[in-house]
Amino acid sequence: MFPTNQEVLSFLLMNMKDSARAWAHPHLDQLGSHWAIIQTVKGFKLEFLAAFSNPDATRAAKQKITSLTQSSTCVDYITKLRTLAMELDWNDVALRGQFACSLRWEVSCQIATCKHCPQTLLELQNTALVIDNALREERASHLPKDNKYSKQSNPARGTSTSQQATSSRKLSNNPNYILEEEGNCCCTAGTCIKCSKMGHKFAECCTGWKGTPIKEGTKKEAAKIGKESGPTSGKD
Repeated sequence: MFPTNQEVLSFLLMNMKDSARAWAHPHLDQLGSHWAIIQTVKGFKLEFLAAFSNPDATRAAKQKITSLTQSSTCVDYITKLRTLAMELDWNDVALRGQFACSLRWEVSCQIATCKHCPQTLLELQNTALVIDNALREERASHLPKDNKYSKQSNPARGTSTSQQATSSRKLSNNPNYILEEEGNCCCTAGTCIKCSKMGHKFAECCTGWKGTPIKEGTKKEAAKIGKESGPTSGKD
């Protein structure tokens, strides 16, 4: 579009606005002469940044880019580095070195084994992007197997739990069911676990379980046995 370097500079200087226009006028007047401060497009960039850039912002961008590391995906890392690089005047070699030293070690190791070593920042970023995506796909391919095993093991635990709950429900519905705490209390008090009375153990109990109603005939028979056994034991 612009055949000569001077035409590019003329276009840039003539299209400045506000305070930049006031800065551009002296340079525009000197353009083409041997005493002109701005001779090239690169010189224009340096002079413009020196006049309008914020030193504190530049210093902050430098600190951020030197502490930047690949903490997530390579795409996110490339985006952050490019954003910070726009605020700096670093050349391709400096940016390439900074980008390489802050990559994940897995990606850096794979790049080191490549037959063709990336020569530019763009080549390095493209290579790192391909390797990072491949590594993430490989890690993701192992996830379904782990999930499958966990899904198969969960129903077994659920079935066991449901069976235990069913068994506990059946026991609790039994009128003769004795809680462990209640049995311990009976043992401590010296009472029968079946009828909660003293003087005998549950194996010798003729009364029966608390929750089982005793028929009238059984009561009379038990009383009769008790009377008959009483005097006999006294004589002995």
